[in-house]
Amino acid sequence: MILVVCNGCMKIRVEKNIDKDISNWQRSLSAKSYGVNWGRFLPEDISSAEVQDNNKLKEYLEKRFYSNGKVDKFVTWIKQHINASEIQEDLEGLMGKPFLQDKVTIIVTTFSRAPYSVEGSLFYIIFRDAVKKERTISGIYHELMHFLFHKHYWQQCEKADLSETEIHNLKESMTVLLNPILAKRGLPLDKGYDAHQKIRGELEKMWEDDEEKNFEKFLTKVLENHRSVKIQK
Repeated sequence: MILVVCNGCMKIRVEKNIDKDISNWQRSLSAKSYGVNWGRFLPEDISSAEVQDNNKLKEYLEKRFYSNGKVDKFVTWIKQHINASEIQEDLEGLMGKPFLQDKVTIIVTTFSRAPYSVEGSLFYIIFRDAVKKERTISGIYHELMHFLFHKHYWQQCEKADLSETEIHNLKESMTVLLNPILAKRGLPLDKGYDAHQKIRGELEKMWEDDEEKNFEKFLTKVLENHRSVKIQK
């Protein structure tokens, strides 16, 4: 289902796919990133052994999320609230670089972990029922900011001698710069991971004090000082 189609702007497609959701559940059980052990988000009403059994997990997800129409309603809600051209304008304005993808796929997942693939031009978005659905739109901004960072600024970080882990942590921390945009759009703010709160606060203060608000120059300053503005390893 194509959610947004417009001339000259990125197209965002949302995909309801229970098999990909199952795969994400299974991979997430043993996944660890940014100080989070994702297996701890396993609901109490299903065991890890049942998650690894495709048939049992599919039956569980069908009953809880899919056959009752909850995922379909969530997809409809996204369709009604997303504005691809606005998101593209905001992110390209912030980062000073264009999107290189003409289409991005969002896959709905009912687990609490939402990975992404720049190469695959896709990312997962966490299913939300009645509570804080607007965080979904903030999450789309967050993930698409990663796409621009990977495409345009990853090599700059490598040249500054950051390790892959440090670059990932910086990439995640830099999403704090979304908050003035999200506030302007009336959306929930980007909170980030607990492990990144110190550097997020430092980056936020640096950005507030920066008169140019030029992302590339700002990143250069951050990288020049990255041993004092400590990037979590």
